[in-house]
Amino acid sequence: MAILKTEAVILKTYKLRETSLILSVYTKDFGKIKLVAKGARGPKSKFKGCLEPLTHIGIVFYEKKTRELQLLSQAHLINPHVKMVGSLKKTILGLAAAELLDKAVAGEESFEKLFVLLANVLKALNENGGFLEAILWFFETQFIDLMGYKPTWNDCLSCGQSLGIDGGYFQAQNGGLLCSQCGAAGGGLVIHGETLEILYFLQRASLSEAVQLNPDQQQIAEIRKMFDLYFRTHIEHMRQLNSLEIYYKMK
Repeated sequence: MAILKTEAVILKTYKLRETSLILSVYTKDFGKIKLVAKGARGPKSKFKGCLEPLTHIGIVFYEKKTRELQLLSQAHLINPHVKMVGSLKKTILGLAAAELLDKAVAGEESFEKLFVLLANVLKALNENGGFLEAILWFFETQFIDLMGYKPTWNDCLSCGQSLGIDGGYFQAQNGGLLCSQCGAAGGGLVIHGETLEILYFLQRASLSEAVQLNPDQQQIAEIRKMFDLYFRTHIEHMRQLNSLEIYYKMK
């Protein structure tokens, strides 16, 4: 049995028996793992305040390769994201990012870039105002890139013509768009030129730049549909994220 130390973001928690918790976490050094926190819900728990979903923590755990659940030994706060606690929108968008990662990533392979992306996005949600959904769009855009199925927004998949301000027809299975002429026969999700500019911008923007976005309702609707369609196409058994269903119903 090995004693391991790393940083982690808590994706979700489950109650276990009367006082314990099961945690699904994404770690900096070991990928996604599941932990048992014995007595975590008890009145004298040593983990008190550390094990809420979306919390960024440092952990020590006992790993045994033959079991699915590893034993959490110690935990301390790195970033509790306290401003998210008072904002339902921030919390739900953070949960959407965590839910996407939890559903799309199955194994325990280390992927530090993905951990850093999640930690930075949660920090940005905690600290920023404005159009917060842009922060989730940034996460989704970078997540797609890291997973190896980055779409192209520049040229028509069929004829190679530059799409520009005309937009086109998005084909999720092929990772790009058809121009208006090619799309007339091939079909796909309509993406207008102004929306395409935002998607192109998100692939190249920093997180601090992405938070400045202020799209209109048509652009919001098209980008939401695009991400939903793309993830359903490229991630097995993927459905719309439960967190986003709640978010979309909010005013």
